[in-house]
Amino acid sequence: MSKQVVYNPQVCLQMMKGINQVADAAKRTLGNTGPAVMIQHQTDGITPVFTRDGVTVANAVIVKDRIENLGARMMRDVAGTVSRQVGDGTTTAIVLAQKMAAESLKLITAGFDPLQLRKGMEIALTIVEKHLQEQALKEVNRDWIEKITYIATKGEPEVGRLLADALEILGVDGTLNFQLGNSRDDILKIIDGLHYEQGYLSEYFVTDKTRLEAILDRPYILFYDQEINDLMDLIPILEDVKAEGRSLLIVAEDVVDKALSGLLLNHVRGIFKVVAVKPPGFGDKRVNRLKDLALLTGGEAILEATAGQLSRLSLDQLGQAERVVVSAESTTIIGGKGDEKTVKSLIKVLQNEITLIQNRKPGSGSITGNQHDAEELEDRISVLTGKTGVFEVGGITDVEIKERLVRIENAYMSSKAALEEGVFAGGGIGLMRARNVLEKVIAENSEQQQGVKIMEIALAAPFEQLACNAKLNAEKIDVTLMLDKNPRACFDMQTQQYGDFLEIGIIDPIKVARLALRSATSVVSTLMTAETVIMEVPDLSIMAGYSPEWAAATREDPRID
Repeated sequence: MSKQVVYNPQVCLQMMKGINQVADAAKRTLGNTGPAVMIQHQTDGITPVFTRDGVTVANAVIVKDRIENLGARMMRDVAGTVSRQVGDGTTTAIVLAQKMAAESLKLITAGFDPLQLRKGMEIALTIVEKHLQEQALKEVNRDWIEKITYIATKGEPEVGRLLADALEILGVDGTLNFQLGNSRDDILKIIDGLHYEQGYLSEYFVTDKTRLEAILDRPYILFYDQEINDLMDLIPILEDVKAEGRSLLIVAEDVVDKALSGLLLNHVRGIFKVVAVKPPGFGDKRVNRLKDLALLTGGEAILEATAGQLSRLSLDQLGQAERVVVSAESTTIIGGKGDEKTVKSLIKVLQNEITLIQNRKPGSGSITGNQHDAEELEDRISVLTGKTGVFEVGGITDVEIKERLVRIENAYMSSKAALEEGVFAGGGIGLMRARNVLEKVIAENSEQQQGVKIMEIALAAPFEQLACNAKLNAEKIDVTLMLDKNPRACFDMQTQQYGDFLEIGIIDPIKVARLALRSATSVVSTLMTAETVIMEVPDLSIMAGYSPEWAAATREDPRID
């Protein structure tokens, strides 16, 4: 297959067209005053998507020209990286990247060395990040959380109260699962104890006929990664459990045939109090999930067991809990007897693994695969924390619910980011004020100094775009803020009110802004150093003269001998 080679300046000019197409579509959604974008579904007849989420808009823009689409792809990578790390800030990252790319292209066209410009931008990024972390207010309280979520959800105060409740109960390490609700109202459910979606293997295990639940008090718990086919293998451990006056929860790959019938018969007759369920997870993920359950309850996961091993089990190998509640669809283990320090250590390891996945460079591994791995680790953490939250997003229509779900999930991620690194003035004003620290920077040469200048110009872009979306004069607002002696002075674009950013509620998490800035700088600095693009030219000659009608007419009839 032949290759097409495209050189600068044509490369940068064409890529910039793709960047502008994505950015111009996405940046209109920035801020509470930003409108929604309607995206046609790929399948005819299905309702279009309405969204105010930058990464959703960016992913929907596919440019026909292949070089222009490389620029569009960079914008999608900018938004996608920030979305995976902190959920919110995707549109801010796109706006920053577009401004950096435009200013870089001007200077490169004028003859500046792209490598020196890149170095200057990286110097500026390091200085701005350090400044933002030093300026952060870290004593984040509930009121600030509600104000942050109010902004992130585009003005829904009730959502802020529910998300603040979730963070108070689950903490930063906990995971809140979001799903489509069945009513107009949003519903927050917090489930105490270890909870996962697998119910009892038979309704005959039910002990509470009213609620259709099987309840075990102070049970022992057996963890087994294979099928149980013979009841006789379980008789020794069942007798040991009964001698202790306790019950038994069996978490196994399956209990089949006569083994299940024998358990049910003994359970119904009151000889042994026992319930059987499957473990969480699927496929090769189940082994890790079994180990997690065993760790939480102070037991041992019996893996790759040899013949007859079940009959030789001792009580020391079983986990323990205060209570177990099993419904037709879920299992909740309350008061596991595992070692708390060991559990926290494992949670820390899993969090570090998530960070490594999120910090992978664009193109390193499958995006879907990376996201799936991170979500699997987050699910394990949610189980290990001992509390699970479910946020059912309400609304009148499916279109409304789906649009709100994205905004609410992003708001929750923003709140967690605020708790991790603190907050500063929102509305693009905190980033714009960071320009002051760059005015004193003296780089090694004039070209690096221009790289610093690119960053200085870009820092004002989110504020200017917010003012544009609100149809306000950005320069007038900027001058008024500079004349205000209060270092925390801010402006609410929606109410057109000046005041302390904490009091008027225009608050942004430092982590969101910092990662948006870092992601934009990384992608644009890569773009500006690209001198040549080499692409394969598709050979369409094999399709010459082809038509579906011709193919159908010449296909042999398989019924003819």
